[in-house]
Amino acid sequence: MPSYIAEEQRGAEARILNVLFPTILQGLQLTHQAADQFGARPHQPHLLPMGPRMEHRPMEYQQRYSSPEIYAQLAADRSFMDVAAVLMPVVQAIIPPLVEQLLSFGPPKADTDQNEEERFQQFVPQLLGTITPIMMQVLPGLLQTMHGMHSEHPVRVTDRELNQRYFGPILQATLPAIITQLPDLLAMVHGDQRSPIRYERMPGRTPIQLMRISRNDLTSAHRLRDGDVLYLTETPAPPGTTEIRLSMAPHCMWWKGIEVNDETDRQICFVEAEGDRHAMFESRSVQSGGAIVLWKARMFGEHAPMYVIPISDLSPDGKCLTFHWAAD
Repeated sequence: MPSYIAEEQRGAEARILNVLFPTILQGLQLTHQAADQFGARPHQPHLLPMGPRMEHRPMEYQQRYSSPEIYAQLAADRSFMDVAAVLMPVVQAIIPPLVEQLLSFGPPKADTDQNEEERFQQFVPQLLGTITPIMMQVLPGLLQTMHGMHSEHPVRVTDRELNQRYFGPILQATLPAIITQLPDLLAMVHGDQRSPIRYERMPGRTPIQLMRISRNDLTSAHRLRDGDVLYLTETPAPPGTTEIRLSMAPHCMWWKGIEVNDETDRQICFVEAEGDRHAMFESRSVQSGGAIVLWKARMFGEHAPMYVIPISDLSPDGKCLTFHWAAD
């Protein structure tokens, strides 16, 4: 009976394959601009050699295809299907070592600010060094099987047509998809599955529903649903008072804001990135309820409320609550 670790490994491989393969296939379609980019250049009547063939090649076009343009499109479609047929086994071959590499890399750490970005930059060359040789080793054998080639005519990785028609497009579609989804892939491997989204009304604006977050999301620096990472730190404040502070990482250039409301939905304070980033109020104003709303700038710079957390989750009396926006 397989061990628990082996079962977990296979489960992670299946989840990663379900995420990566559609993305890689989409990237392959974007890189596949024309048939002659990967070989399979369509025949063109005006470039045919002189001789008897000039008499029957145009007839072949008329009998099988209505025009050379349609023939070129069919050749391009066939070229793409050839590459797609080789793609799936290649992706399956790189998934197990990819999982091992992610396990050795370790889960995202708490310092998801600049330090975490540096970790990823150090990890990417190792990842490329692991995956690229596997792709180069797997592709020739797959092509021999697909085209029914004999062993006395091996397909070599240095072959120009192999690189242009197969290796180049697959590499161009595969590696960017893996690199851009590294955080999600790490979460799959290390079991950091996000809980379902919970919505809650915005204080004072009943029709608006915000994403409900917890104190654990802020203290553990989990990446929130809209891609944000926020830290909450608590330091002492004068008894009977509560302080709210907003700070941002140097690379966070978009506007941010924090709103505090009491149980009657009355706004007590509002701090923002482009104004006063610090506010203080009496703790008793939120003893019976209230909420904190986190705002951010969306597309075209529109200021929009995004997340809400009940202030009762934070026990704010005599505390200075500093919200650090580490990533957006």
